[in-house]
Amino acid sequence: MQAVAFYLIYPILWIISRLPFPIVYLISDFFYFITYYIIGYRKKVIKKNLTTAFPDKSDKEITRLAKKSTQHFCDIFIEMIKSMGMSKKSMKKRFTCSNPEMVNAFAKAKQPIVALFGHQASYEWTMVLDDVIDYKVYAIYKPLKNKKFNDLIVGIRKKFNSEMVAMKEATSFMSKSAQSEAALFALVADQSPKSGNAQHFTNFFGVPSAVFKGAERIAREYGTPVVFLRINKVKRGYYDTEFVTIAENGAETEDWFITDTFFQLLEEQIIKQPEYYLWSHKRWKSTIGSTKRAVELSPRVQR
Repeated sequence: MQAVAFYLIYPILWIISRLPFPIVYLISDFFYFITYYIIGYRKKVIKKNLTTAFPDKSDKEITRLAKKSTQHFCDIFIEMIKSMGMSKKSMKKRFTCSNPEMVNAFAKAKQPIVALFGHQASYEWTMVLDDVIDYKVYAIYKPLKNKKFNDLIVGIRKKFNSEMVAMKEATSFMSKSAQSEAALFALVADQSPKSGNAQHFTNFFGVPSAVFKGAERIAREYGTPVVFLRINKVKRGYYDTEFVTIAENGAETEDWFITDTFFQLLEEQIIKQPEYYLWSHKRWKSTIGSTKRAVELSPRVQR
């Protein structure tokens, strides 16, 4: 059935990827209307997350942000499809980086590096940066259950020659690779562990939030630099980015410094453009009281 679904839908995706952007965004607007007003996709989750992050905002403002966030979510989905038919030149025009030389300096020194970013603005088009940085890029991702669609998504993301590594294999892969090659490991690092399996908690918008610390562990163990990729949405279909140094040598940082700094930088970025964050995922689904594992708290939580 999965294969049947793929072969039925793929021709539609292929056609959309070849349409001009004005028509593509009309399709996105249609999806938004269906998603928000008809289906009501995770509307309660989105509003609850926004209220948690911004308790001082009025109900009217929360609703406005929920609508804008859902519309942006539809844009991200349609832009991912559109990238199937886009040239590298077109994508590089729409997704730019102001300081790739900062990361390339570490590449010149043959140092492996960890790049962290969040579900903010265009996390799907970050693959464009593979063409302007002097690293072999390994992107950590969560595979889809449908193998055909997963292969399609992986193919899209490998357009600029990065390699994809499944999330469950990420820590062991990074550990082995960091010992043998100077590569860049790219992680969307604001994922939340499954409820009950959470162990590490830091503050995110003032609320204890379950996080993964694998990237920090690798950086501290192998002394790799760590950078944050700040992504800003300029206008519909256009984004600019810049790298921000979190640590030049992870081995010289204190416990929690890398993870806490990442979430602080991400929070600052979200505050500037809250409508472009993926509020539909359950960021605070795990609580300190619900986890079945020994809890480790960040100094930000302990204060």
